[in-house]
Amino acid sequence: MTILLILTIALFIINYFLYKYIHQFNYYLYGIAIILGAISLTLEVTIINLGFVGFSFFILVMYSGAFDKGKMKKSLLATRAEMAILGTIFITVHGIKFILYVYDFGNLFAAPLYFYIGIVALLFAAPLFITSFMFIRKKMNGKSWKRLHRLAYVFYFLVAVHLILIQIDRINFEPSTSKMALYEYIGIFGLYFILRIWTWFDNKKMKKKKTTKKLAV
Repeated sequence: MTILLILTIALFIINYFLYKYIHQFNYYLYGIAIILGAISLTLEVTIINLGFVGFSFFILVMYSGAFDKGKMKKSLLATRAEMAILGTIFITVHGIKFILYVYDFGNLFAAPLYFYIGIVALLFAAPLFITSFMFIRKKMNGKSWKRLHRLAYVFYFLVAVHLILIQIDRINFEPSTSKMALYEYIGIFGLYFILRIWTWFDNKKMKKKKTTKKLAV
């Protein structure tokens, strides 16, 4: 089992049992995340600046919208905004670290394609991050907020392409490790999109049934 899956499972268990406290003390958690991220930027290699921690948060954010119902969905939805904000903080640290790395040891205009895709993904994450704070969300029209947050699907797609291209690029250097990671990412995003499509059709079917009942009455 990889670091990413271990982190995601641990985070899910913590969220499942402590989601009320995560929501209650969210700003303290944001502060801790910023401090940890700042420390990570000064270190050579950590699970934060490599992107594992940030992505594990986003796996929960992704799947919170894919599950249909139950306590699992309730606990994930209760802290979805917090998970997205924390995930963006850690992902931004990862992005900054690699921008500095490419700048110091290479050429910003000659980096691999996945590097630029990652930067674009961060740009899409920025408005989602800002509008995930409740005091900002309250100032927005509900429909406008939902329309804006559809950009999350573009963000997920870009992250998927970013991660898959990285592993394809590394296959020649680390065949076994890269192949395993490649299949893992394909599995994570593939299952998510299948569940999301399934939920979408299920919701559409439910709405159709409700409309039919209203017309029958």
